[in-house]
Amino acid sequence: METEKEMTALQKTQMYLENYREMERYIKDAISEVSQIEDISRYNISAERAFLQSIRECRAETAILFEHMNKALQSLKEDAEAAGEGYKYDALEMVYIKGMTYEEVVRETGCGRNSPKKWCRAMIPRLAIKLFGVKALENKANCNENNNNLNKTG
Repeated sequence: METEKEMTALQKTQMYLENYREMERYIKDAISEVSQIEDISRYNISAERAFLQSIRECRAETAILFEHMNKALQSLKEDAEAAGEGYKYDALEMVYIKGMTYEEVVRETGCGRNSPKKWCRAMIPRLAIKLFGVKALENKANCNENNNNLNKTG
């Protein structure tokens, strides 16, 4: 498996979307304070304090990324609606934010069987740009260049 540094902005965007609901749950449920522990007497508190600090840092990092994602998603929604493609954003939201399957989206919207997946694939690169800026464009340019080279040789 690729490390995060080796992943493209598009791959990271996909991974963040796939784990959106778990990140939200982590922010809400992570035990990061001694006061959250019911039976504190069974723990070595001096050792646990360092671990709790680590969890607080992870929680803060996750919260920052999560808020950045929410802002990017809101911007994507506004752009999609302005372009008359709000239905594409809605599919992305249903699948990744609400946790619905593509089949459930098809049933709810009455669209074609492959449409939700296509719509999500169309939205993810746009979201990647909103999340990663120029890094997402560099990845896109590299992919286009590689595809052009393949077309010339193949």
